[in-house]
Amino acid sequence: MNKYIIIILLILSFLLFSLEDDNSLKVNFLDIGQGDSILLSVNDINILIDGGPDNILLHRLGEVLPWYERKIDYLVISHYHADHFVGFIELIDKYEIVEVLVTCHEPDDFLYHIFMNKLKEKNLKINIINKGDRYIISEGVYFDIILADCVHEDYNDNSIVLKFKYYNTDILFTGDLTSLQEVNILDQDLESEILKVGHHGSRWSSSKEFLEAIQPKVCIIQSGRDNSFGHPHKEAIERLENIGCEVYNNQFNGTITLISDGDEYFIDF
Repeated sequence: MNKYIIIILLILSFLLFSLEDDNSLKVNFLDIGQGDSILLSVNDINILIDGGPDNILLHRLGEVLPWYERKIDYLVISHYHADHFVGFIELIDKYEIVEVLVTCHEPDDFLYHIFMNKLKEKNLKINIINKGDRYIISEGVYFDIILADCVHEDYNDNSIVLKFKYYNTDILFTGDLTSLQEVNILDQDLESEILKVGHHGSRWSSSKEFLEAIQPKVCIIQSGRDNSFGHPHKEAIERLENIGCEVYNNQFNGTITLISDGDEYFIDF
């Protein structure tokens, strides 16, 4: 009897996920500790921006994806600091990866070479992206590369800045970009309702001028509980609040989920 109950529950679970509105955008800002990892799911496409510091990524993905979903269409590495990509090393063994998007930065360090060797083992090629590139998901749904540098000594300043557009909902992802480089993209179309706050809420990111250009309504910080860096910093929080942003943080809210129909959006956690 127990065997049949399990089968019925699995069937019901499959039907439940199948009946979800495929036209909605779901963005999960994953609670992976001190690091970044964001999963965007729309039109049967999964986009995973950064992978956090370790294999807790696999556990968090299992919480937000149905058990049968094992494909990542776009795997994006904002930059090669360990808290942004180490989780991908094990992920590649467990999921089908369609495209890997990176900058032209090629750091000569141990973890980078481990990751590159893993990609070769799985016959996965990297796609080097450039400022101005656009990746179209469907009509009215795409993401633009605002910045993709690889020339800076500070890895943070090589961060990809990516703007995702879902009809009338815009989300800006800034990696760990510092204020030194924020000033160089103020001439771009940055205005977005939702901001993934740069560098875990560091005092050295999210300058007043940058926030004024974005005009965000919701600001989401990815930082770990009791982290040794003191993120998010009080000065950064004050700048976010002064711009009129609702601030959410993984270390207090756990995984944060944004759902949008293209016009309206709401936050859940």
